Amino acid sequence: MKKIILALAVVVLAASCKNNSKFPGYDETETGAYFKVDQPGDGKTAINPGDVVFIHHTMTTEKDSLLYDYKTMGQQQGGPFAMRLAPPVYKGDMFEMIYKLKVGDSASFALRVDSMFEKYYKKPIPKFLDPKGFIVYHLKIDSAYSSAKVEEIEKKNRAMQEAYFEKARVAEDSILNKYLADNKITVKPTASGLYVVIKQKGKGAVVKEGDNVEMKYNGTLTNGEVFDASDRHQEAFVFRVGEHRVVPGWEEGITGMPVGTKAILILPSKLGWGPQGQGPIPPFAPTIFDIEVVGIK
Repeated sequence: MKKIILALAVVVLAASCKNNSKFPGYDETETGAYFKVDQPGDGKTAINPGDVVFIHHTMTTEKDSLLYDYKTMGQQQGGPFAMRLAPPVYKGDMFEMIYKLKVGDSASFALRVDSMFEKYYKKPIPKFLDPKGFIVYHLKIDSAYSSAKVEEIEKKNRAMQEAYFEKARVAEDSILNKYLADNKITVKPTASGLYVVIKQKGKGAVVKEGDNVEMKYNGTLTNGEVFDASDRHQEAFVFRVGEHRVVPGWEEGITGMPVGTKAILILPSKLGWGPQGQGPIPPFAPTIFDIEVVGIK
């Protein structure tokens, strides 16, 4: 009978200590963080460094002021946030807490502000946060890919990307030649491969390296799709020749043109945006510019 009473006393004491902790219902870890499982999943799939997990999560202060909500502040608004897991940066950090979970688990954990900013973010603590306070995470592991599965997917994606780039590279010459034929362009390219079609020769000063040149332009792909134009911007487009702020085809084509010249520049991709492309410009894409040299500033 005494043993039963003693055992009950131990249980009551443990529960009392837990309820009197800074975060009632949480377990305090050896590193000073607080942790609890809100809703267990099926308990089948553990997660490890290198895995990519898809999580739903929010971050609040210990007084429940919202700092981050994946639904409204993340790039993947509404859907789970994808994160590749790294080894813990310091004892008791976010990753160490996540590794306590399995896929499907919902949990909450509280981390010290000073440790997070000093050891993880390595930035000054914002003034609105108490250095001795805590940031509380509420998190659910929606799903996960193992590191091996991630490597398999990445390998497949790299192969697809390389095949796409190779197809674009091989097709460039035929796309460019078709454009020249369709538009009855007979001028010879320069040594670099640039085509310059003069529509109207200007009578002003000749553009040279070091000049600040104001330009009007309309940039299209060979299919006529406009990807940029000077009239889309509020300010006049001015650049200094020779500083390589523009693509090589522009530097070459404009140098030596008199102010007032109107021309078409036809750039192979090596004089434009190359094998990577940019924004609406695909890899290995020839680009067409209808330009006017407005003046030298």
